[in-house]
Amino acid sequence: MQLPPLDSPYPVEPSAVERYQRDGFIRLNAVCSPEEVAAYRASITLHTEEFAKTAPPMEQRDTYGKAFIQYMNLWTRHEDVARFTLARRFAGIAGELMGVDGVRLYHDQALYKEPGGGHTPWHQDQQYWPLDGVRCCTLWMPLVDCPADMGSMRFARGSQQLGYLGNIDISDNSETYLEELVRSRGYPIDEAGDMRAGDATFHNGWTIHGAPGNRSATQTREVMTIIFMEDGGRVTEPDHAARVSDLANWLPGLAPGDIAASPLNPLLWTRS
Repeated sequence: MQLPPLDSPYPVEPSAVERYQRDGFIRLNAVCSPEEVAAYRASITLHTEEFAKTAPPMEQRDTYGKAFIQYMNLWTRHEDVARFTLARRFAGIAGELMGVDGVRLYHDQALYKEPGGGHTPWHQDQQYWPLDGVRCCTLWMPLVDCPADMGSMRFARGSQQLGYLGNIDISDNSETYLEELVRSRGYPIDEAGDMRAGDATFHNGWTIHGAPGNRSATQTREVMTIIFMEDGGRVTEPDHAARVSDLANWLPGLAPGDIAASPLNPLLWTRS
């Protein structure tokens, strides 16, 4: 199947930018057409299912492992997926929402929640990244229709205002700690709800979020995510092991204080 280009712009209304800045996330419908998402789904799913053959049985995994099959930086291994990950349309949306003049890639990842897969505990994405002072945004797009009971996203509205809460890896502990924090601070919990293939959410790197388990007995929740960061941001000193690993893997050759622009972080969009 010929892969369609994804460079045409998606109109981002000023009201959407305002909501994203205020709430820390937004849902946008039909970011990809059914034909576009179907074309790329074939490749992404083929590669992710091959990768999933290395995963242990569900009963042998911890809470994080039960949440999803996680295949990272597909774009560096598969040219067909690179056309999706590097698409100007997606980076342009992220740039408009973040209010920046340029957008670079941090990395992509497929997150496939298998039938009966567990919940994704509350967490902050950016606690894993040595990018404390950098504006970051994650695109989360289902490649198949995703009813809420298959594990679509939930967000603690406004929680991005808290910034970095420390080393709280995705786990039973993060679920307990952040659930209590969200409750005590009174952050409303918003559900993405039923999503169609090609719809997408975009969320701030500091927004507390998670997802319920996949209650389907037969259907995998097939999701592709892309993490974007503002151009010109600088690497910060890693303060825990996950950030040391991320610096080595996703920002290779860089050191604290360097501009976050390794060969794995191409410039995808500029306002000009």
